[in-house]
Amino acid sequence: MGRTGPDRRAILTGALAGAIAAPAAAASRKPPAISRNLPDVVVVGAGAFGGWTALELVERGARTTLVDLYGPGNPRAASGDESRLIRASYGDREIYTRWASEAFDLWHQRQEEFGRRVIYANGSLRVVSPAALAAQQPIFERLGLPLEILTPEEAHARWPQVRYDDAETVIFEPKSGAVKARESMIAVAETFQAKGGTVRVGHARPGAAAGGKLSQILVDDEPLSAGLFIFACGPWLPKVFPELLGDRIRVPRREIFYIGSPPHDRRYRWEHFPNLADPLAYTAADIDYGTKIAARLPDTAMDPDDGERMPTPFLAEQVKDYVARRLPGLVGQPVVAARVCQTEYSDNNHYIIDKHPQWSNAWITGAGSGHAFKMGPVLGRNIADWALGAERPPELAALFSLSAHGPAVGGQTRD
Repeated sequence: MGRTGPDRRAILTGALAGAIAAPAAAASRKPPAISRNLPDVVVVGAGAFGGWTALELVERGARTTLVDLYGPGNPRAASGDESRLIRASYGDREIYTRWASEAFDLWHQRQEEFGRRVIYANGSLRVVSPAALAAQQPIFERLGLPLEILTPEEAHARWPQVRYDDAETVIFEPKSGAVKARESMIAVAETFQAKGGTVRVGHARPGAAAGGKLSQILVDDEPLSAGLFIFACGPWLPKVFPELLGDRIRVPRREIFYIGSPPHDRRYRWEHFPNLADPLAYTAADIDYGTKIAARLPDTAMDPDDGERMPTPFLAEQVKDYVARRLPGLVGQPVVAARVCQTEYSDNNHYIIDKHPQWSNAWITGAGSGHAFKMGPVLGRNIADWALGAERPPELAALFSLSAHGPAVGGQTRD
């Protein structure tokens, strides 16, 4: 669950619920009317924030260029892993429950357009505390989202593959699952190009500015001009804007291991098994790459460019201990793949979506805090709306503003 500071909780309860449209209404909302005067747009970063925003912009008629340092779906990106989870349980943070539920529907719609399978609706089991359940359950009921409350015995009876004998309460979200991450971002970029967008691979940084506006960025030191700029650089944001974001976004290392199943054993495939989350780790069921298990690693700074991406044997042993405790049927099975990546967190685990304080035509979008990928289709839609001039609900403008974030230290793994 995300941490919520006491000064933010009121934003996320009843006042916020009235400011945001219900998921079904939002999913069917038409985009703003296309103007012949839409500005040329440059989006920097082809991940969950930037890729989806660029696709939305080009669909609205804006001539859009998407720039990425290493290319869409590259292994250095925060969205470059094989799979990511999509679920809606966020405690009292109703905005994320709403957006995740909307995104779940949009992922299925986009999947049809992409012409490839990217989302797998296998549900999620989550160990929760009584306090977390008390915060979460009313939100699910208010939004009409399915939620089952199970004892460990009931969970084991339904899914004998998992052992939850040390848990008190487990919740099951039927409307959740896993998404192919790297493949999805490649599909987004390909669809963006098919609709007229331009993708450039290169190192981007701010260029000349005048009159309170950014005039151009430099891509491999070559100028690229536009009327509107959106910086969606994920873990590179502190490098692009060191004075502004150097202490507001932390970039920790994460290690992911994929455990193979015994031959002829299909119990851990997504068709037969949900994703798991508890204080020890989180998993994603096998979607043709093994059962994904995220090691628990205290925050260790990771440079997205220079950081070594070899997994740590100590953490591999930690994952094997988790398997023995939760998934005994996988004991002794090999690690068939591993990935070392990084995430990017803000101090309060909320996004940063705000205009640059000096340039009125430049937006900063990031601080995904471990949960941005699942909401990518909704993030892209909303960021495109706001960047093109649509009014933001005041509650969201305040929640995602640069001024609402302080120095980012500490934190936990999200999924």
